[in-house]
Amino acid sequence: MVHYVSQLCNSLADFSAECDVYLIAPEGINENLFNSRVILRKIPSIDRHGYRIDLMVKYLLDIDPDIIHTSMVHPFIVPLLPVLKKIAPVAATVHDVQLHSDQKNLICDMSTLITSKLADLDFVHGEKLKLELIKRGVLNSKISIIPHGDYSFFSSIIHKKINEEENTILFFGRILEYKGIDYLIKAEPLISEKIPNIKIIIAGSGDFSKYESMINHKNHFEIINEYIPDEKVSELFQKSSVVVLPYIEASQTGIIPIAYAFKKPVVATDVGSLSEVIVDGVTGFIVPPRDSKLLADSLLNILLNKNLKNSMGSAAYEFMKENMSWKGIAQKTIGEYQKLLGNFEKPRYLIGSLQ
Repeated sequence: MVHYVSQLCNSLADFSAECDVYLIAPEGINENLFNSRVILRKIPSIDRHGYRIDLMVKYLLDIDPDIIHTSMVHPFIVPLLPVLKKIAPVAATVHDVQLHSDQKNLICDMSTLITSKLADLDFVHGEKLKLELIKRGVLNSKISIIPHGDYSFFSSIIHKKINEEENTILFFGRILEYKGIDYLIKAEPLISEKIPNIKIIIAGSGDFSKYESMINHKNHFEIINEYIPDEKVSELFQKSSVVVLPYIEASQTGIIPIAYAFKKPVVATDVGSLSEVIVDGVTGFIVPPRDSKLLADSLLNILLNKNLKNSMGSAAYEFMKENMSWKGIAQKTIGEYQKLLGNFEKPRYLIGSLQ
């Protein structure tokens, strides 16, 4: 979440010299990701589920913002929303309109619904997500679609240049059931039959134990089952040939723009709004979920055709620059703020990140 929030804050601060951006965030946040124009106000956590609400309200009253923008839905924010709305209009970025099946939690699900309904403005990362939010009873008129954003800053965090490793498939991200890792594992024999030196890297934190027994050819896998620091992220994407997202459910993701930043094609399933940021056959391939055969076929299509792989990687990078730029996101975000507020002389936006 800090990667998204930092790039949003930086882009809003850079967009206008008269735009003051304050970020209320937990202590320990990586300050190196923010530029000098973002003013940090840090609050301690009570435990991993809560924060010093009294201190957050104090900061808000001191700042007196024109807009309060929360970038994360959290149960402790819900009872605070009426108070926040008395200070300033509230915008909310709803990353997940509905929680994924293995993350279902009634309290969190209701928090998402209540926050999106009470907020004066909702941001989502795709047309399909907007439709889902409307089905849940949120007014169409207050929902705005913005891209997830360009993550090319990862390509600048390179301590050493790493060459691409031939026939290397990367799955990157937390190990969760909805990510469909089992379908990637089932696709491996179909791929290694045609490409004997195939390597599949699965990198991310989470419980991988249930997948261990599914792997028949361990020599084709490299498992990095831990939290991946930013420097290691750059290394993994540099060495990969193609990035795969075999999800069975999704909202939107930052993995695709990271792949695009490193000029890597993407093979992803047609779930959530993933297909809205993949040009099928141009920046990668879109396949149905839960289909290991078609997943393998698409990966083989890229790996067996180096010219296609390279052209897709270049097209992916250009797509990111044209459609996911933070300058464009800042422009549209501020435009939505202005619609909400009307004309004003000096905006003082506050982006609230509460993780």
